[in-house]
Amino acid sequence: MKIPFVDLKANYLSIKTEVDAAIMKVLDETAFIKGADLDIFEKNWALMSGAEYCVGISNGTTSLELILKALGVGNGDEVILPSHTFIATAEAVVNCGAKPVFVDSHDHTTLIDANEVEKAITAKTKAVIIVDLYGQPADYDAVKTAVGDRNIEIIQDAAQSHLALYKNKVTGSYSRVTSFSFYPGKNMGAYGDAGAVVTNDKELYTKIKMMSDHGRITKYEHQISGTNARMDNLQAAVLNVKMKYVSEWNEKRRTVAARYKNALENYLSFVEEEPFVKSVYHLLVVRTLFRKDMIKFLGEHGIATGIHYPIPLHLQPAYKHLGYSYGDLPRCERIAEEIISLPVFPEMTDAQIDFVVQTVKEYVK
Repeated sequence: MKIPFVDLKANYLSIKTEVDAAIMKVLDETAFIKGADLDIFEKNWALMSGAEYCVGISNGTTSLELILKALGVGNGDEVILPSHTFIATAEAVVNCGAKPVFVDSHDHTTLIDANEVEKAITAKTKAVIIVDLYGQPADYDAVKTAVGDRNIEIIQDAAQSHLALYKNKVTGSYSRVTSFSFYPGKNMGAYGDAGAVVTNDKELYTKIKMMSDHGRITKYEHQISGTNARMDNLQAAVLNVKMKYVSEWNEKRRTVAARYKNALENYLSFVEEEPFVKSVYHLLVVRTLFRKDMIKFLGEHGIATGIHYPIPLHLQPAYKHLGYSYGDLPRCERIAEEIISLPVFPEMTDAQIDFVVQTVKEYVK
């Protein structure tokens, strides 16, 4: 049996009639930029995220960059973020002219450690980016306590936590500003690149909205110097269809994750889910001291796996100039050496889950 890491074809087929019609409507109307579908997306995603405002953006990396720039982050500033995450979070900081300051993660969740955030704060710290990994929200309140009454912004990177819950609050509803990615493999993925910013701050929303569309308020009246970072109408149309199903898909992901955990709790160590969150399991991540051999064994049996992520950002060649070395952030270094992502997607069948479970058991034995 062949088990893909994620099955985008199965997902497409489950909504084919609706999504094909939505795409054809855009083509028939030739409404490719700033169309009605984008307006609908922004209204509905704000509502689902518990926020007042939403701006559709071209991708999640750019949405983070626009947030930072709108908050005044620039040359000479420092932004604290976890080293254990995808490089896009750090790229947004660098693209603003600021310096990324990497901190360690909790060993049990792999999420940013607020105690390490507090230690890293300096007079130059302008913001902290908390990253929700694998579907689980980072501990916002702990980071807020660490920041205290300092004039430091907390930005939430929720690229992997669409509609996850943190203390019964949906992602997007409790941070001042939140960034989303809708990369195709995400829980609610576009058919290309797409992202969004949500916020309850009208002034911040207005600024980011203008920045994403050449700084204008009318077609040829430009209040500020912006860029072209709009979500196109075709992606909005696709996401509007998927938005109706993402909650159901998230529950199916949780069901798959629960089956894995129940069957393999005595065989593997799972990244833990905090009791005050409800993860949407964008990824199902386990840890082993024998990763290379396990990946090889599963691959030989037709099971695709992933590593999210094998090299912490502070050890990436791109950031060598910052002066970090191995041993500086030991927990995320250990995490990066041990983690494996197993297949998890809403369309996964019982037979597929059972096959992965039995193959893992066979390997461990």
